[in-house]
Amino acid sequence: MKLARIFGTLLAGGASLAAWLSLGGALVPMLDVLASFLPLFGVAVLVGLLLARPRLRWTVVAALVGLTPVAIGVMPELTREIPAPQKGAIPIRLLTHNVWQGNRDPADTAQAIIDAKPDVVMLQEVDGSFAPMLAALNQHFAHATKCPPGCDLAIFSRWPIDDSDYFLKDPGGRKFGPAMLWARVAEPGENPFTVVTLHYPRPTSRDQAVRRHDVARALARIDRDALIVGGDMNLTPWAAAMREQDRAFAPLTRMTRALPSWPRAFPVLPIDQLYAGPDWRLVSAQRLPATGSDHVPILVTLARR
Repeated sequence: MKLARIFGTLLAGGASLAAWLSLGGALVPMLDVLASFLPLFGVAVLVGLLLARPRLRWTVVAALVGLTPVAIGVMPELTREIPAPQKGAIPIRLLTHNVWQGNRDPADTAQAIIDAKPDVVMLQEVDGSFAPMLAALNQHFAHATKCPPGCDLAIFSRWPIDDSDYFLKDPGGRKFGPAMLWARVAEPGENPFTVVTLHYPRPTSRDQAVRRHDVARALARIDRDALIVGGDMNLTPWAAAMREQDRAFAPLTRMTRALPSWPRAFPVLPIDQLYAGPDWRLVSAQRLPATGSDHVPILVTLARR
């Protein structure tokens, strides 16, 4: 019993320290990695206090010390405003999924994507064991993008794709910015909209910050009113890097709110995201059942304003 109390004290103290340190991610990028686990630190604080069983007064003090940074980091995500649709608006279903290079059941994953009945599909890591399934998706969806060798992204649509490329293009047709797959989708009876999918490196990589900044600068050069950007961003909503990206992507709104998508066995990290421009409103965002990937698919339903 004494060992349990010692362990509980160390657990609560260590989790509290890690939670406070994670708030310094804006100043020290390496600390921002800790922010990914901020809600888990809150759970660890509570478990530690249950094991340590200090006197009530000290329990309250320790809980306040340990949970305050969790609240500071998490509450803005839970309370931020996401535009709601008008009644009667026609929904558009968008699915984003990192299908994983080491996918353990590619056929089941492809069927899960089809069964979700999306209008547009954005996939990442399609160059591994999932690659043979691209042909099956091509048979189901009427339209798809092409990607050059080395590209691990794909976009499928049940509506025509007017144009697509691996780089953004200016009005003169000149390509610019970092590599990211995009497609201009022609929804019948509506103005076309552009869908972009991308895949960031891990947050421990210095390349991620460079990539984020390059993407934000490139997107700022195109019309973003009806733009949709989705993919595996390897960022959680309580990270300083995510808050920075939210500001840099404005006027786009992140439509995924704290939606855990990784790892497959016990999703706790919301690292798959979808943004949409001011022409869109959020109907729903949901996590779908697990597939053969190490990520779970995310289905976001939008409607025009």
